[in-house]
Amino acid sequence: MPAGGKANGKASSPNPSRGVAGTQIASVAAASFKKIPEIKIENPLSAVPDPELVEQASQGQIPKIGKDGRLALKVYARPFNKSDSRPRIALIVTGLGLSRAATEAAVRRLPGAVTLAFDSYGSNLADWAAAARDAGHETLILLPMETSAFPVRDPGPNAIVSTLEQKENLRRLEVVMSRMPGYLGVMNSMGSLFIQDGIRLKPILEVIKTRGLMFVDSGQTRKSAAPKVATEIGLPKAISNVIVDRKPSRAYINRQLARLENIARKQSVSIGIFHPYPVSLQQVTAWIKTLDKKKLALGPISTMADVQFVK
Repeated sequence: MPAGGKANGKASSPNPSRGVAGTQIASVAAASFKKIPEIKIENPLSAVPDPELVEQASQGQIPKIGKDGRLALKVYARPFNKSDSRPRIALIVTGLGLSRAATEAAVRRLPGAVTLAFDSYGSNLADWAAAARDAGHETLILLPMETSAFPVRDPGPNAIVSTLEQKENLRRLEVVMSRMPGYLGVMNSMGSLFIQDGIRLKPILEVIKTRGLMFVDSGQTRKSAAPKVATEIGLPKAISNVIVDRKPSRAYINRQLARLENIARKQSVSIGIFHPYPVSLQQVTAWIKTLDKKKLALGPISTMADVQFVK
């Protein structure tokens, strides 16, 4: 069967992907994740893309708002019980599509309420998108942005960079948006420098709005201009509170998960980001099982659009 094909109506796992300059691919064997049980799939999401929500651009198909006003943010969202009044936590696993083993583990071993963010430099992203939807996950596409540590941390050839003309940055945005179907939002990858520049950031966010998407600020810097600019232009947004595994150790991850709980109890919602490291998936999946007893709810990222307080 060809890579990315379907067997028994479900998307199979794509072939391993290859990275480019600026990306980091962890060499992780599938055996590293075997201790984490696979999730029983009960509520697969609709197939993507909806033909009324895409259009052909110079770089490929990109999202658009439907003629009837439908938005990808709404159409591709995972159902959620809005009457659930418990403090809510959203989790995003980021950097997917670069390692087959890690991506497959995220798709198959994390609950559907966990959102999957795919690296635009990955391969076979359309197949991974189908697999993610089959497993009940919402998806985001990662937009690489200029970092303050450049060139030590190189965001790659499609990155949004402050030294480029606006036209070129918008072309790069279009390239990224064409890389996979079915995502409901864009999240910055790196970007600790560019995202501080509200003037240069505004045209980027305006395009994201006109495409019917949300923007997720990955929390690279407290100086980010994204929340303010998004509010000004009416772009649905969410801001990460905690990067769970900056240090990939059990003790550190557990402390950050406790932080997420505290923020959710104080502010009603919180958002955490983690990477598909074996230790991260092990700790996060174990922690998710404790949420019901703690009277906390796990929700997809679509439920966090414009619900956080922004100064």
